Amino acid sequence: MLCSVIIPLYNKEHYIAAAIASVMAQSHQEFEIVVVDDGSRDGGAALVEAMPDPRIRLLRQANGGVSRARNAGIAAARGELVCFLDADDWYGKDFLKAMVSIYQKYPEDSFFSTSFLCMHDPSDGRLDEAADADFEPIANFYAYRAAHGVFYCTNSIAVPRRHLMAMPYCFPEGDQFGEDQDLWFRLAERLQLVFTPARLVAYRSDVAGSLCTVYNLRTLPQVFSRLEQRASRLPAADPSRHPALSIVADARIKVARYALQDGRRGEALGELRRALRGGMSMRWLVTFVMCTVGNASLLKRWEMWRELKRDN
Repeated sequence: MLCSVIIPLYNKEHYIAAAIASVMAQSHQEFEIVVVDDGSRDGGAALVEAMPDPRIRLLRQANGGVSRARNAGIAAARGELVCFLDADDWYGKDFLKAMVSIYQKYPEDSFFSTSFLCMHDPSDGRLDEAADADFEPIANFYAYRAAHGVFYCTNSIAVPRRHLMAMPYCFPEGDQFGEDQDLWFRLAERLQLVFTPARLVAYRSDVAGSLCTVYNLRTLPQVFSRLEQRASRLPAADPSRHPALSIVADARIKVARYALQDGRRGEALGELRRALRGGMSMRWLVTFVMCTVGNASLLKRWEMWRELKRDN
């Protein structure tokens, strides 16, 4: 089975060769690699262009953002199964093998994901083997996501191409944060996610410019606004409604905490009021107390303590 691996490339000259090498080393060798250069200003695209393997294709476009690059890759893909890999990350050797195997078991109305390992460098840890991948369908995606947090990443997901082609749009262009989450949310509303906690892909956590390291939730990202709108239209008895709204509520609480740290107490309280659509949690209560009797300095110390506790 042909797998299409979509790699958006923007100024990742020092990482792209290793990312491609991790695909070339796969135990499942029936693949194509579609690298979409998004107007890079370094030599990354030239490195890809010089690679002799005919399974590697390079597309070039003017800089338009990662969503546009991934969408261009999807449009050019020829494989039955579409996978994604960021240019500074890498696959374990059995990732494609696991994706093909589980797709053959669940060929209808499903998409697939493994877990992932956050690392600074390939030498920091060992990824799991395909034999460790025990896949199970997730009955309620939003309930699982609300309980476990982000248990997948873009690198860890595979989607049958026909399902991507049936979407009104794939990655939303113009979003600055959460464009990948937006697609996974909408896919989960149409399809069943089949998941394994085995960590078969890696996410490099220390690359300069990564949105996950530089983006602060000082405004609610569109991915959560759109999710809130869709969830609010669901019947009250729908089992996905409350967990979806609780995911939005958690994002609104984060926005409220940043607002309080910036001295915007009124905006923080407004976000907390809107977050109540997802129910009252302990995090909501703590943030409300900080807004009413605490101050920005106290909240910053609280957040620093939480970070230290999590790291230890």
